[in-house]
Amino acid sequence: MSYQARIIFGKEQVKKFHKNELFADFERSINVKEYTFEANAESVAFYKGIGEAIERLEFEVIRESEDKINIEKEDEDKFNYWVFIEKYFPKYHSCDNVLLSNILTKKLYGEKICKRDKKYIKGWDIRKELFELDKKLLCEAFENYFETVYPVINS
Repeated sequence: MSYQARIIFGKEQVKKFHKNELFADFERSINVKEYTFEANAESVAFYKGIGEAIERLEFEVIRESEDKINIEKEDEDKFNYWVFIEKYFPKYHSCDNVLLSNILTKKLYGEKICKRDKKYIKGWDIRKELFELDKKLLCEAFENYFETVYPVINS
């Protein structure tokens, strides 16, 4: 995800902006700058830094935006391993480990789980157990995928 900002530097130029007056070409090239940041925290640190470094020079952020296209692209690039497990894990719908993974995931996200499940997982390192369990499920699904796509052919 990226963040863009347009900043006007200079007391007179900030006043002009608020009065909706047009900038001369030289003002636009010298006093109006575009910046791109990788994270929101980076933009906040930048604003704070220029505020401290150039106290006498007035500036104003006149436009900030997030690059929504990059957000959608990041979502597309994420691998949803549960879709893969559901498709290639043998007996997915009747597997106790799939159910346990669901319970641990709910607990990790702070969602409600029944008292019996709470009691069963009491004292567990939820994140660690979920990681190991999902890794095992994914590996078994991958083994099944590999056997399906590239079966052993006895010659």
